[in-house]
Amino acid sequence: MSPHLLRQAAQFLLGVPTEGINPALDRMLDLAQATPLCFVAVAGPGAGEAMCQLWRRGYQRVEAARRATCGAADERSDVLLVLDCPTLPDARAAIAATYTMLRPGGTLVVDASALLDETPRRALADSLRELGLDVQPQAHLGAEILATRPFSDRKAA
Repeated sequence: MSPHLLRQAAQFLLGVPTEGINPALDRMLDLAQATPLCFVAVAGPGAGEAMCQLWRRGYQRVEAARRATCGAADERSDVLLVLDCPTLPDARAAIAATYTMLRPGGTLVVDASALLDETPRRALADSLRELGLDVQPQAHLGAEILATRPFSDRKAA
């Protein structure tokens, strides 16, 4: 059992309030191997709540990512989390608008739990590859899709 699940179980058994615990966010942070020292950008409809949870967990370098607006924002984030996009077009739009904020070698984790069928999950993974991100071949099988921005951009023009 993961440490996060053990903590949640202990809190429940001890009667400690568990409101605000987001298992998807826990899984996304684990996948990204994020620590409170990371610079984390959060995008999607669940960004506000995720930012609050990250601050409560000790992450001090957190920002909302709506879109990359200037060169100063580009290639700054260690981790980009995209949460709660209800449809494939919504997820694609959020990612396309924000992925340049991710530094080379940085990690993108997309909450794909709303995409219940394999076809949209595959399409999302393919979209990430088209943007030049590294995605594992079986990434579409999980509730979250992990991608990495390569150190040298291979994006086709």
